[in-house]
Amino acid sequence: MYSIDLSGKWRYETDEEDIGISEKFYSRRLRHENFTLPGDACLNRVGKKFTPFEEMTRDAVRSLRPAFEYIGALWLQRGFTLPAETEDKHITLFLERVNIASDLWIDGIKIDRQIIEISTPHIYNLTGKIKGGSHTLTLRVDNRNLLNIDNMASGYSTDTQSIWNGVIGKIELRCEEIFHMSNIQVFPKEKSIDIKLTAHSDCQAPNDRREVCFEIYALSPDGTALKAKKYKSVLYNKKQIIHLEYPIKKPEYWSEFNPALYTLCLKMTFGKSADEKSVQFGMRTICAKDSEFILNGNKIALRGTLDCGIYPITGYPPTDLDSWLKTLKTVKEYGLNHIRFHAWCPPDAAFTAADMLGIYVLAEMPFWLNTDVCALSAGDDPVHKIYYHKEAVNISEYFGNHPSFIMFSNGNELLGDFEMLENLTTQIKALDNRRLYTLTSNFDRPLTPADDYFCAAAAAGHRVRVQVFHDVVSEHTRLSYDDAVKDADAPVVSFEVGQYCVYPDVDSVSDYTGNLLPANFEVIKKDMIKRNVYHMLDDYIKASGNFAALMYKEDIEASLRTRRMGGFELLGLTDYTGQCTATVGLLDVFWNTKNIITSEKFRQFCSSVVPLLKANRLFLNTDKFKAEFDLYDYGAEKITRPMFTLSLYDGENKIYEIETRKKSVSFSLDFIVKPTMLTAVLSVGEYQNSWNIFVYTKEDTACSVPVLDGMGGKLDNIIKSGGKAVVMMTDKNLVHPIEGLFKPVFWSPAYFPSERACGLICDKNHHIFDLFPTGSYADFQWKHPIDNSVSPDVSALPDGFEFIIEPVPNFFDNTRRSPLFEAKIGNADILFCGFDLNVKHNAVRALRNSIFGYVNSDRFSPSQALPVETVKGLFK
Repeated sequence: MYSIDLSGKWRYETDEEDIGISEKFYSRRLRHENFTLPGDACLNRVGKKFTPFEEMTRDAVRSLRPAFEYIGALWLQRGFTLPAETEDKHITLFLERVNIASDLWIDGIKIDRQIIEISTPHIYNLTGKIKGGSHTLTLRVDNRNLLNIDNMASGYSTDTQSIWNGVIGKIELRCEEIFHMSNIQVFPKEKSIDIKLTAHSDCQAPNDRREVCFEIYALSPDGTALKAKKYKSVLYNKKQIIHLEYPIKKPEYWSEFNPALYTLCLKMTFGKSADEKSVQFGMRTICAKDSEFILNGNKIALRGTLDCGIYPITGYPPTDLDSWLKTLKTVKEYGLNHIRFHAWCPPDAAFTAADMLGIYVLAEMPFWLNTDVCALSAGDDPVHKIYYHKEAVNISEYFGNHPSFIMFSNGNELLGDFEMLENLTTQIKALDNRRLYTLTSNFDRPLTPADDYFCAAAAAGHRVRVQVFHDVVSEHTRLSYDDAVKDADAPVVSFEVGQYCVYPDVDSVSDYTGNLLPANFEVIKKDMIKRNVYHMLDDYIKASGNFAALMYKEDIEASLRTRRMGGFELLGLTDYTGQCTATVGLLDVFWNTKNIITSEKFRQFCSSVVPLLKANRLFLNTDKFKAEFDLYDYGAEKITRPMFTLSLYDGENKIYEIETRKKSVSFSLDFIVKPTMLTAVLSVGEYQNSWNIFVYTKEDTACSVPVLDGMGGKLDNIIKSGGKAVVMMTDKNLVHPIEGLFKPVFWSPAYFPSERACGLICDKNHHIFDLFPTGSYADFQWKHPIDNSVSPDVSALPDGFEFIIEPVPNFFDNTRRSPLFEAKIGNADILFCGFDLNVKHNAVRALRNSIFGYVNSDRFSPSQALPVETVKGLFK
């Protein structure tokens, strides 16, 4: 194949009023120069320039914003020269990705119909329509919502890759023989492949015949050429499908552990004409059996994350292999084997990178319609039925040979015309059985015959996300979704797991050096400065991030503990900077670490092999430590008769260890004589995992200083004359009481309005925690104390005042609060406590003992002072 690269500088002209066709822009020279392709209007500084927001509003934090936005028809033009020897060839114009429609004129003559296609290339057939010599090519591209698909799908959304306008990827004229092959599809079987291809010829009449020869061979993954096979066939039309078969007697199967890739080489000859093509493929089969996925006869489970199509530097997805290798190597680095492209289908380079690295891909169409999130549902416009059937076929044909492409969903959270969705899925399955299908990602519903698997937040009436089980996971590590899997009729994949808000790093604005501006981060930063919390940014990120990592661990392990679970898909390993700034990632939107958790630590609980401890989190030292051991094992080779090693650490000191093949253990904790935070480490060979365990004592400590309800009365006397007191803060005595909630902000506090905090900052070395050991950030022993607490708005307290406990406010609220702080007020030492210390729970009792033990001691001597009137302003 001979190609002419058309990338570079083009002429352009905007067409805001959509008059270009009637005014015949295609017949004249366009007015402006130097539009760079591949690229879009924003890259070329064409369109309306963005105006920054001044105040925090829901719209201001909606998403990153293009520096220049242009919605409408855009005309692009350049000259090219076609060599004379190519004019009798089969000639096509190849545009790898256009958003959303294109029209083509050559020398002012319209070529074919308009192409509307989001996920696959726009290809124009110029055969017989162009002669050798110099020509002018004019494109009209249009990014308006021509398909009535709203603005939610990641493939076409302000919230994600932006509604860019241009052409990206390869832009070239392709010339090949009239006798040629196209659309070569490889269908692997156990020890052979079926080949389906389209043969093109110059046959014109019913009795016109061409006998052609095919020669086929394959290159094995190590480059060895396998034995060739020859076929003869008769062509009787300009285009027809040919079916061939090729044996591979000793196949090397493709998987996450062995991403072995073959190359199929084909040669079609007719007389002196010959066409040679090669296609890369993997020997891979997949099916669903009962509730499990079977790849090449072996059970697999998915450990996935989402890619929502957010690329801030360009505002559109990369089409080069290196970019995708970098991204997907990060996916593997964090122990994941799967990526779901949320409501969009990535470019070919993404699939190629996944093939090379052994990543299982779920691709979707740019389709997210339901009246909960937008104005219409799937199928409300008749164009949906026409367009998405064509889109599904195109995706299947263009990306179908990639062994990584194991799953396909029509889109995200679709509601509406399920007859359309089932018919579409049934037809695509009949066309291409190389992957598994589902009608839509999310929503608990009866399975149809077209569904091969089930991806949802609930299955068979059972929830399969920790989101509704915080009370359970705070008490023990035994949560599983066995009931959901048992009652489901297909493999269950937990949908969009996590969505725990990490405080946005507003200092990362300098990283946004390209097309998309961090307008949302900038307005959040302005609000932080206005509310005098900007100096807390680093602490907020660390505290909320560590809490998110803790919760992601629980979400992941609940899936791993579930027998025969199909897997999980995180939302997400990386941030989602749209939908009102959902910074839910442990990595930022560039796939770079936030220094919250290392990939090595993450792989301890997210990998192909993970030891699992099933035990309570909180104990009394009069209890027995009872635990069960399990091993999530989807490794390359199964571990038979695993040897478990359980070690308990008090800080750096190992205080207990047992090695056993038994799957349970029980021993007394009476050797622990004071409240202690232990680390339980469970190992199987090279694999280990860990959990914090809290052991308390049964004593009750009385308070020897006055415990008062708010300000005034007795407290005024103590402040004047000197002494100590504990002031209890409640929703009845505070001016602005803020309810304590352990469960963090979900997704975005602006998208789902909330005053919830997103983590805790703890002064772990403070003597008040001598009998209630804690880390610097939230852990599960804080669940009941925080849920039964109230905090005042402490924004009026002096700059630099430090709190013993400070919940991390969400970025849309930014109200500083604290349920526990101390100060010298007048001549008195006062501890302000917003915890309900009468709650019947061991963790609350332990906290009460620790607080009372502290205020009873000489260590209670606050180093910070507060004016009386400032403190009184907190109370009614």
